Amino acid sequence: MRKELAYEGIAYDREEFEKCARGEVYRADFEGREQLVTRALELCQEYNRTPARDKERREELLRRLFGKVGKNPDVQPNIFCGFGFNVQVGDDFYANNGCNFVDPGKITFGNHVFVGPDCGFYTACHPIGYQLRNQLLEWARPIAVGDNVWFGGGCRVLPGVTVGSNVVIGAGSVVTRDIPDNCVAAGNPCRVLRRIDPEGRESSGERQKEEKPMEYGKRTWIFADGDLPPRGNEEPYGHEALSIVNCGKEDAEIQVKVLFSEREPAHFLLRVPGNRVICFRLDGPVGEPAYQIPYGQYALLLESSVPIVAVLGRLDRRENVSYYELDGFAV
Repeated sequence: MRKELAYEGIAYDREEFEKCARGEVYRADFEGREQLVTRALELCQEYNRTPARDKERREELLRRLFGKVGKNPDVQPNIFCGFGFNVQVGDDFYANNGCNFVDPGKITFGNHVFVGPDCGFYTACHPIGYQLRNQLLEWARPIAVGDNVWFGGGCRVLPGVTVGSNVVIGAGSVVTRDIPDNCVAAGNPCRVLRRIDPEGRESSGERQKEEKPMEYGKRTWIFADGDLPPRGNEEPYGHEALSIVNCGKEDAEIQVKVLFSEREPAHFLLRVPGNRVICFRLDGPVGEPAYQIPYGQYALLLESSVPIVAVLGRLDRRENVSYYELDGFAV
């Protein structure tokens, strides 16, 4: 099936293109793709060499390149896009030089979004297996950004991510998962560091909690979400922890038992290098692949050769699969 793009008169394979729009696997070499990409590249090249003083011409080109442009756009060259028409920006959008929008999927920005230099927004996904990848099969996941968001220089936003409103993303961050409203987030992978109010004011209590050092020999919890730590031996519940602590000179072997409410426990081993505790992540259910961890009905028990007495885990549920993210240790 073919269809004419009225605004440019480019014929393309409608069936494959609509698969791309729906997030389904499609052929990256579908008929008409080269012409669509060439159109975007030529518009980018013309935009990038247009003098800065010719603001009217730059805005005209930007409105041809992007699918939707709000009031008062300010995009510095050089800019690069895949298709261009899948990028939508709200009012007062600003992007510094060197930004790249890989847009087989939609990339939408709200109002008052500032993007630092050398940032990338990538919606394209490729198979890990080379046999499928060499067949030029891929798919796309949309990226959505709310209002009043600031991306520091060198950020990378990966497919399928939603960034909320009133958010600051630190320079050099790799955003691999959704970021909620009203927060400062940074890192690789990017995670929430502290909450801020809608006016951008930071809570001094949360900053103090974040920077408070761990006390050796005591169970001390530090949370990124501003909630109070558990009392006594109460287990952390649904929190994300920040701290990384020294565990001594010896390497640690940590036996971890995960308790389920209606299943047999799962066991695994963590090896921790001496003098430094690093972050561990389990990007899948612990134990058998079919394990579904009931929300709020779990526990972690540790046995270690060094005095590490607890590991902080955040239970996450995505697409009906639960997994632990092991973020830090308390001693």
